[in-house]
Amino acid sequence: MSAGDRVFIISNDIVPGLGMPVAAPGLRVFGLAEGLRAHGVEVRTLIVKGFLERQWMRFGRWVPHPTAPDTEVVAGRHLARYLKSRAPATVVLINSNQVENLRPIEGIRYVLDFFAPKMLEILYHHSGEYPEKEIGQLRRRKIQAIRLADAFIVNGAKKIPYFLGWMLQADRDVRDLPLEVVNMCIPLSWDEAPEARDAGSPVRFAIAGYLHSWSTLGSWVKVLEDHLDRPGVSLDLMVPWHWSVLREYQHTSKADLDRLAGHESVTTHGPMTFSDFQELVSGVDVAIDLFQHNLEREYAMVTRSIVALSCGVPVIHPPFTEVSPMIAEYDAGWLVDPEDAAAMEAVLGEITEEPDAVRRKKQNARTLASALIDPAVAVKPLVRILESW
Repeated sequence: MSAGDRVFIISNDIVPGLGMPVAAPGLRVFGLAEGLRAHGVEVRTLIVKGFLERQWMRFGRWVPHPTAPDTEVVAGRHLARYLKSRAPATVVLINSNQVENLRPIEGIRYVLDFFAPKMLEILYHHSGEYPEKEIGQLRRRKIQAIRLADAFIVNGAKKIPYFLGWMLQADRDVRDLPLEVVNMCIPLSWDEAPEARDAGSPVRFAIAGYLHSWSTLGSWVKVLEDHLDRPGVSLDLMVPWHWSVLREYQHTSKADLDRLAGHESVTTHGPMTFSDFQELVSGVDVAIDLFQHNLEREYAMVTRSIVALSCGVPVIHPPFTEVSPMIAEYDAGWLVDPEDAAAMEAVLGEITEEPDAVRRKKQNARTLASALIDPAVAVKPLVRILESW
């Protein structure tokens, strides 16, 4: 392995250990870093100073923000100078957010992580007119990042054709460029083996993760409400807006979420640190992560489902995402059309009445997580890139 066996990962978001809630980009950095360390690589995470300080001000302007091991805070305008002074090294970029603060540097190799279909996120974030200005800005930045990069990783095999199109737009010769699938990875978190329980015993569901404007729930919510009326069935609900949203939009699913939050069998939670979130999720029986189809959701490696599986919790999930084939292959949950009320009724009936099925799928979720989500396993394709230099 070359480049001094040293890797810097530039994060677009807060990472675990900084005393604040985290989201998908920060968890992506966290998982990649943990996986590389498992292979003996020296890794440091770089957080952009202005971004971190803006987020921490929400918690207390005059209190210094916490620090995390192997994590350094760098002003965006100083990123290139910081990296130049630490060459040789490999730098991993999560999407293209910080590319305008970077440049080619002797001794520095760049790996661009095609983490998420950002164009589709922007497109489905807006309703009505085409967001020409935002799309144009992201297009320029994305092409700049592709031209800068020496190698590429993709968060999910389904997105390879999508990003190959972008690489060709940037006039890169895709025949010889390193391009590897590195799926979303999260350190695993569970304690004991799945417990046996009797039919009719309490069942605890969870809907937990940030609310996105491009993700709409569906008619399955009413089916879930009917089951929450039954004795012993409960739901933990945590769906805050992500802090990148400057104002709270009137979300399409707001009425459904408000009804759920008001149900007597539902416990609502505010944002929490990742360790607390893992503790919450690992304590439930089944996670529900259902939403209507659109192109963004079709290409999404849905992080809240990956986190649930990393906690050994089976997931009720749609059949069309990057996560769906994983669940199907390992029988680690239930794939349900979010508009198929009869299918949702059958699944919820199985969960509440057949505890052996839930226990089996819990064990399967652990098997899936160990085979696909464990960072030491998931980063092996990235390690191959590093070893080839």
